[in-house]
Parts: sequence; C-alpha cells; structure tokens
Amino acid sequence: MPASTATATATATATATANASAPLSKSHYTAIPSFPACLGGEWKNMVKKPYLKATMRFTIGTVLPPHHFPSVSRIEVISGSIQVNDLQNGEAYLIGPGQDCMIPALLVHEVQCIENVEFEFAMNRDDMVIYWDLEER
Repeated sequence: MPASTATATATATATATANASAPLSKSHYTAIPSFPACLGGEWKNMVKKPYLKATMRFTIGTVLPPHHFPSVSRIEVISGSIQVNDLQNGEAYLIGPGQDCMIPALLVHEVQCIENVEFEFAMNRDDMVIYWDLEER
C-alpha cells in the first residue's frame, strides 16, 4: 500500500474512532432528566463547567408547575415567549426573544409557554437540581 493511502486510511480510522466517542451533535435534543416526562421539555448543548448551561425547548401550552432551584438561574429566550409567575410575590413576567430573566435561588415560580419556545438556561452550579413544589400551590 502506498504511503499516502496508508496515511489516509489511518487518518480515516482515527477520525471514525474519535467520532464514535464524541458527544452527541450540538443540534440533538434529549429529554431533560430532572423533568417529568409529561412536561415534554428537551435540551441540548449542555455544558457543566464552570456552571450548567443548556438550550431548552417546550411546546405552546406547556406549564412547568411550581418549582424552585437551590441556586440562581437565568433564562434567555431565543424564540417564542414564556411567562414566569413568581408565586411568592404574586408577580408575572412575560419574556420574549432577546430578553432574559434572572431567578433568585429558592424562589418558587412556574413557567407558562405562551408559544413554542426555545431558551438558554443557565444555573449557578454544575448539575441540574430542581425541586417541584406541587404541594405549595
């Protein structure tokens, strides 16, 4: 086998091996493990260090029931719109494309998807921890 063919074959084999162990494509959405399946949500582009960051999407009409996070989180809407209901203070915030919302640690809130929505979610920790507050409704 000529050297150039052997090099090309070795390179192709190395690339195939690297691709087999590479993480999923950045365009691939998967179910959010901390969310009940009935809520539907999906996420992608998960980064854990130095803090959790992912793109999430939900369909129109989805309501994420009362919940809170143990640390500060941030939502930045990419497309669609959501309403974040602060259940502790009785306030609601409509967030559309290009807008963001910081959610303080421990704040019990719910999210209503006004349209099909895609947003970037970031949490001030390296893993997804969510507490569902269904009994507080």
